[in-house]
Amino acid sequence: MFQYQSLFRRNAEGQAGKVIGLTILAGIVMTVSFFAVMLIALLPLFAIGEGTWAILYAFIVFFLLFLFGVFVIYPLSIGIIKFFTSAYQRSPYGFSDLFFVFKGGRYGKAVKLTILVIVAYLVINFAISMLMQLVLTAINLPFSAALGGMSYEGLEASAAMVTGQIGLVILMITLNLLVVFLMYIPFILLMIYMVLLYLVYVDQPHIPTFDKFSIAFKVMFQADQSLVKLFFSNILLMIGVTVLYIIGIIAAALLGSLVLGATDSGILFALILIAAGLAIFAVYIYVMYMMLGSVVAFYFEGRNELDARAAEAAASGSEGPAYDGRIGDDLKPLDDRNY
Repeated sequence: MFQYQSLFRRNAEGQAGKVIGLTILAGIVMTVSFFAVMLIALLPLFAIGEGTWAILYAFIVFFLLFLFGVFVIYPLSIGIIKFFTSAYQRSPYGFSDLFFVFKGGRYGKAVKLTILVIVAYLVINFAISMLMQLVLTAINLPFSAALGGMSYEGLEASAAMVTGQIGLVILMITLNLLVVFLMYIPFILLMIYMVLLYLVYVDQPHIPTFDKFSIAFKVMFQADQSLVKLFFSNILLMIGVTVLYIIGIIAAALLGSLVLGATDSGILFALILIAAGLAIFAVYIYVMYMMLGSVVAFYFEGRNELDARAAEAAASGSEGPAYDGRIGDDLKPLDDRNY
């Protein structure tokens, strides 16, 4: 089940500390820069004061921060993906790779890809959300009517009526949760596809932008890799880490309460909670590392498969176009990436 997590851990053996450390450092840099820009942008509000102009300027600040995210934060995030791909391929990398997008004429295509990804995400997100609302409404209306009818059957509720109402409520909640879970599957698949898009960019940043969409789609659905394993293994990881959070929080609270009752030391109680919080955070970081790493492994395994097909088609002298996961003859194979 955890095929791609194992593959990434094996290929990036000994790199977890470096990748996670660089990712945390990159996250700090991006967070500090974002809040610095926000504070600088908000300074004129102190002079404007309250009123219509202040509200208008707040919208302007929001738009400026959105632009900062598109033109700075997203490109820096691609640098984090570069850490993972370099670790997987065992190629040299360091903190300077955070600025990978800003070198070698790659920036324009990164911004173009980011804008297309954001627009596509908003459209698909809206469509899925509307579909979810329609399905939930179609499910809940009959239950609401049935519960309402049962409420007015008599002035005194019988035991059978109460049991029936409870059963209907439980069934309604179960169906709602099932629908929400099923509707989140497209969201998760969309997230995987977006990561694959940026992996294609890191792999071949200079190829046409829409070819990146095509390659990501073919790696995801046509490269004979197990998307089911990738999907469910990461779902199981998230469920497992959530259960671990709950157990850790309860255990820390109980232990802290016992220590507080025995020693009456608020400082020791606080230290136990902080230690538990740090341990939970460390587990979360490692799980996120493995989840992103599994998508990286999935991508390169898929690309290797597509390149093998292209080589086989070229060797056999096929008259048709080589099925290589790309569009256009100018796109280079995996081992000759267009950096």
